[in-house]
Amino acid sequence: MITHKLFAPLEFTFSSSEISTSSSLQQTSREPPTNISHLFFVIVGSTKTWRSRRGYIEPWWRPNITKGHVFLEKPPGRDLLPWPQQSPPFIVNKDSSITNAKFKTQIRLFQSLHEAFNKVNKDTRWFVIADDDTLFFLDNLVEALELYDHKKHYYIGMNSENVWSNAIFSFDMGYGGGGYALSYPTVETLLKNMEDCIARYLGVYSDLLSFRCLADLGIDLTMNKGIHQVQEELNKESHSCGFYSHTLTDSLPYCLVLYKQIDLHGDISGLLSAHPQSPLISLHHFDVINPIFPAMSRQESVNHLMKTAKTDQSRILQQTICYQRGNNWSVSVSWGYSVHVYQSVLPRNYLKRPLETFRPWKNVRIPVYTFNTRRVTNDPCEMPRQFFFDSVVEDKNQSLVTTMYKVKTLGSLPPCLPNVNQSARNISQVRVIAATMHKMGEGIECCDVENVCSSETLEVKIRACHKDEVLA
Repeated sequence: MITHKLFAPLEFTFSSSEISTSSSLQQTSREPPTNISHLFFVIVGSTKTWRSRRGYIEPWWRPNITKGHVFLEKPPGRDLLPWPQQSPPFIVNKDSSITNAKFKTQIRLFQSLHEAFNKVNKDTRWFVIADDDTLFFLDNLVEALELYDHKKHYYIGMNSENVWSNAIFSFDMGYGGGGYALSYPTVETLLKNMEDCIARYLGVYSDLLSFRCLADLGIDLTMNKGIHQVQEELNKESHSCGFYSHTLTDSLPYCLVLYKQIDLHGDISGLLSAHPQSPLISLHHFDVINPIFPAMSRQESVNHLMKTAKTDQSRILQQTICYQRGNNWSVSVSWGYSVHVYQSVLPRNYLKRPLETFRPWKNVRIPVYTFNTRRVTNDPCEMPRQFFFDSVVEDKNQSLVTTMYKVKTLGSLPPCLPNVNQSARNISQVRVIAATMHKMGEGIECCDVENVCSSETLEVKIRACHKDEVLA
């Protein structure tokens, strides 16, 4: 049994019981909704990787607004100094009494969480755990956490898209790469019991260690909730809303939390082009996937994606499907990322499945993924003409936002033979017009398609669906 202490005594600023007492004494004043100031980010980084990965953090970090730190294993060298103002401030983890380097690495997440807890003020409601290559969409994250009672024990995250990863670790574990959120009472309880937990699971690392410790404390992962349920019902009912749970997306107006671990390799454009009707909160593992936009580096791609996120985060990657009946075309819009034009009419339930342009994290026997996919083929009737996001213009007077998408490769797709007279080869760009401040709780949207500008530009107008409208 380990008897040494790894951390100094905790300096709690307040307790969950004190919060409850304060709330009951001030029944006349309602608690303000959760905002960005109530979140504290614990980003576990390294001096070895920060130079190449800061480009994934700075696009979403808001200096003097976002709270948190990058926790480093040692002081940054001259190559990292002076520390950029647009980066989160850094903290060097304090030395622990463990001498074994392997075990020091094991507890770095707990060390960082402990040091963060001692720095926060009484307004902190949530601790968000992440890697130094995690891309967050802050507005969506805040909106998601607002639906949970921060005075209760919550551990909110998402498992992996890869069946192998979940089988090796756990299907019920929140992956730190995609990020997960811990309510203040959860962190308080976890840190009080951390010594015993580390001793019990010596040699177990990071996310798995957190998962096991929290499970032993009776705090299970919350992955999926629907906004139509009241808070008491949220705690009772669990739905299977993994990365792509299409049945749930159809039945619920708003599937709340989607953290993207991205345990995949290669070209993930197929995945990002078939996003369910749910808010994008995070993306991860940019260093092991191809740049998500053609002819751009990974970090250029991240900056490009954030252009639309700054306009309307609630819409980012939301899939809208409609049809151009005159040409027998199907159009799938992944807002702010891509548009797919198919030279045939394909049902919505089929187009919601992502094209398997990517490779699995490990080459294992099927089932490989926790979601359904479509195979990439050479059939021009089943493969899309691809257009990627190019620019965005917001008209605040009209409450409209217009995004433009340029074709990936001009004339690369042969015509669909049964539909040869309605080939999409001449389309070079797509214009998508939508209302700003999209509300996720209002269900899926529909759209109308028309040709403009001598048939070289396709225009798509996103709108509310008509009553009983059939998307097929």
